[in-house]
Amino acid sequence: MLASKDRVKHTLGDVLGEIESRSASLLQQTSYVTPAAVADLQFLAYQSRYSTDLSVKRRIITKLVDSGLIDIIVHVLSSVHDAECFHVSSEISSVDGASLTGSVEGDTDAVDMLDGMKNLRSVITLAWNATDKSALLCEQCVRRGVVSMLLQLLESPHLAVSELHDKNRMFIVKGSLGILSSIVRSCDDDATHEVYRSAGAVKALQQFLRCSLLAVRTKSLIILSYIATESENDVIHASDKNLVFAVKMLQSAIESDNHYSSKYGHWAIEIVSGKAF
Repeated sequence: MLASKDRVKHTLGDVLGEIESRSASLLQQTSYVTPAAVADLQFLAYQSRYSTDLSVKRRIITKLVDSGLIDIIVHVLSSVHDAECFHVSSEISSVDGASLTGSVEGDTDAVDMLDGMKNLRSVITLAWNATDKSALLCEQCVRRGVVSMLLQLLESPHLAVSELHDKNRMFIVKGSLGILSSIVRSCDDDATHEVYRSAGAVKALQQFLRCSLLAVRTKSLIILSYIATESENDVIHASDKNLVFAVKMLQSAIESDNHYSSKYGHWAIEIVSGKAF
């Protein structure tokens, strides 16, 4: 949750209080492409990432959600655009991640980024970790248009498969797919599937089936397996490679003792839940 030297200084209560305070501050911001939001967003992202104690992590995620995380996610995704993210800045972040001040200590990806990209990375981290643990947040994401926002982001020409040549762009793609995967798994119903399809998910995600990175192909295929109609399945599996890949994922999970594939990062039940399999 905190760097080791901070655990002596700060209790869980301190951290929860700081989460509430920083969330309130962020909700007063009118722009998320300036340095004003960087430290607070990086602090919240840090707290969502680094607790190895599951019960503590759930308390932190619950506090984030209760403190208005869905509003923060919506505000950042709706205000940060291509021109403010996908270009290199000559300024280096000086945010200290050592205590309750903010960012992840030693995060070399924080160097030479525009403030918009720093904030986008932080909110993707927050949403990725929190949707994995909070069904309530997943429901809020469906209702508040986050699915459509993420799919629109993934259709940016800056995030085309041919453009994923730096860590920031790859992180945004992996994180967005991770969020979309958590939401559709948690809210697995016809209404949610229709939200994805209406937002153009099938078209947006198909390009990532060609990505060389295993994690990106896996997440894309899993999401499509939940939402695709029978006719869309024909398109997805028009290539034998995709069908073979799906079978390999399932086989890897089934062959493990606990039916979890560490190679692909999915449980067998999760894989077969999607009707594309």
